[in-house]
Amino acid sequence: MHERIIEDRVFGQERRIPAPVLLSHRSTSFDLFSTMADGAETAYASQGTVNHPPLVFLHGWGASHKYWLRAFTAFSPRFRCLAPDLPGFGLSEKPAARDYSIDGYARWLGAFLDMLKLPRVTLVGHSMGATIALQFAAERPDRVAKLALANPVVRGSGLSPTTRFRMHPLVRPCLFLFRAMPSVRRWAAEDFTSVVPLPDELIDDIQAPTYRSATASFDALARVDLAPAAAALPMPVLGIGTDRDAVVNADQLDLLPTARKVTITGCGHIPQAEKPEEFNRALDAFLRED
Repeated sequence: MHERIIEDRVFGQERRIPAPVLLSHRSTSFDLFSTMADGAETAYASQGTVNHPPLVFLHGWGASHKYWLRAFTAFSPRFRCLAPDLPGFGLSEKPAARDYSIDGYARWLGAFLDMLKLPRVTLVGHSMGATIALQFAAERPDRVAKLALANPVVRGSGLSPTTRFRMHPLVRPCLFLFRAMPSVRRWAAEDFTSVVPLPDELIDDIQAPTYRSATASFDALARVDLAPAAAALPMPVLGIGTDRDAVVNADQLDLLPTARKVTITGCGHIPQAEKPEEFNRALDAFLRED
């Protein structure tokens, strides 16, 4: 077995370790790995047995793999669950010169799947992660068996006015400057959920991106228009919406004409964290369909 050098993100130091051994049993917590994809070191969480079908989760803006903890617990007995941190976010590399457009992220996703030798996967995306998944599925339908999109941004015009205000060019420098203050992070995240507030561990992910990765990715998201691509998707599609989303307008699900649609009531923008049982039931029913 060949050796490779990865950065051990848990202990913050580099070391030489063997390439990951194929799992023969279901893990009970996140296993964190790192790989190079499209020129960016990518941290990713893995749980489950490698000979099970791959289920890849993509987080939204300002988030990380940690947002999928409850989904991993539910689906790892039947799937190989993988959740990368998008370049520019979480524990992944944040190159200053990187392309943080939706097209750039779709290209990175293809490279990430190549590095893990995954020719075809089921994709589950949330918010900006759903936008990236949609873009990739439209470009490479041969590589996507099924597609599940939770509160996706199909058109950038579907971002709420409050969200746009927080990322206004005159506001976001102040937000970035004072993001080390817990009160500022909580203010920035107050629209993310409706009934159950996010735990600080998840809110703290807002600190992870650089100013450029945060603003360039948001600006690209605000310009996107994938409605024509969404109408032509050939694979089974699930759209999961919520009735109290203060980040993305509810009409974005209407731009997924071929999708089976589920609405989770009494829930804000992040159903996998706020109402994980209902989110997992909706996704499970979709994954069990032929």
